[in-house]
Amino acid sequence: MPRPEPDQRLKLELDRCVKCGLCLPECPTYRLRTNENESPRGRIALIEGLVGGRLSADAPLMRHLDSCLACRRCERVCPSKVRYGHLIDTVRARTPHQVPFPLRWLDRPGVMRLGTRLARLLPLGLSRPFGALQRMHRLARALPIRGAAPAPGDYPPLGEARRGRIALFVGCAGSAQQPGTLGAALTLLRRVGFTVSIVAEPGCCGALAQHAGDTRRAAQLAERNRRALDGGFDAIVSVASGCGIHLDDYAPALPAPHYDINRFLIEQGRLSADDFRPSNRSVALHTPCSVQNVYRGEKWARELLALIPQLRVEALGEAGQCCGAAGDYMLRHPHTAQQLRKPLLAQFVALGSESLLTSNIGCAMHLADGLRENPLPVHVLHPVELLAEQLK
Repeated sequence: MPRPEPDQRLKLELDRCVKCGLCLPECPTYRLRTNENESPRGRIALIEGLVGGRLSADAPLMRHLDSCLACRRCERVCPSKVRYGHLIDTVRARTPHQVPFPLRWLDRPGVMRLGTRLARLLPLGLSRPFGALQRMHRLARALPIRGAAPAPGDYPPLGEARRGRIALFVGCAGSAQQPGTLGAALTLLRRVGFTVSIVAEPGCCGALAQHAGDTRRAAQLAERNRRALDGGFDAIVSVASGCGIHLDDYAPALPAPHYDINRFLIEQGRLSADDFRPSNRSVALHTPCSVQNVYRGEKWARELLALIPQLRVEALGEAGQCCGAAGDYMLRHPHTAQQLRKPLLAQFVALGSESLLTSNIGCAMHLADGLRENPLPVHVLHPVELLAEQLK
């Protein structure tokens, strides 16, 4: 199998790793398997071997690289500030990397919406012979569809204040799987004085293609989004944290500043406890890896939920504990994803909370799928959905 071409910038990034090992106890796959090759340090050593020509991109080596969740927890603790996520994406783009056929269509919103509708109509047994397709089928049925995605167009503020014009980034999975989240974000943004635009053209942010090594497709999606969002907006707001961190990767090319919805409401929402009705519910708050390790915004959702009087919020999982969703990882590596999810589900059941809140669509689908067997009905929501429900 061909080796990736040596690249000086890649070598310089690899050289930043001092092999200290602080990343090992933070890595979900290393903690699961205690195998050096399943750790950031071990994978960096494998990449160094590839770049230096000492190793070939054979199947065992590529399995170790492909099993990385790209949760980027290691980046949070790395004293040398190695851009590990960039390293993994780069080597995947330079080595043979097969993506299962159904997953190649996930970044097409029309296909995503049609697939979601069909999945809710057809029995699971029809997809059983096709591994990745069956897992997609299960996930599409995991979350109940609440409401309809907002139609493209401009939505004026709900009050007298006129504070600017925002583009709400819809994405591909969000419009198909969590239309209620988009509707809730729209309501909250209008409530705090913004005109909100739902742009017809943007689709996938490009994260799935980028992490699969398809940099050409990722660049095409980024350029499409840049053109579609070039409408004189004061800000671009996204609701799925996994999409948001990828939008941030090409934020300098976007025509307006990009914000995660939770961050935007904290920094510019001007919301207070007087805006919300009390709730005596108990909810479990899951913090996605994208929020914890990249945004470093683990306080945003908690601060917003604290505005709802009497609401009880419990943290789900240890700090930085990955649920195993990781984009399409839960489809490509279902066994590992389920192993990582299991302790979170056990904790949720022990807490006895009525709702599970998370800010990323992939995490929501993966966790909801794992809660199918729970004897009591469980609501899996984005924090903004609960906030919108409790607005006065």
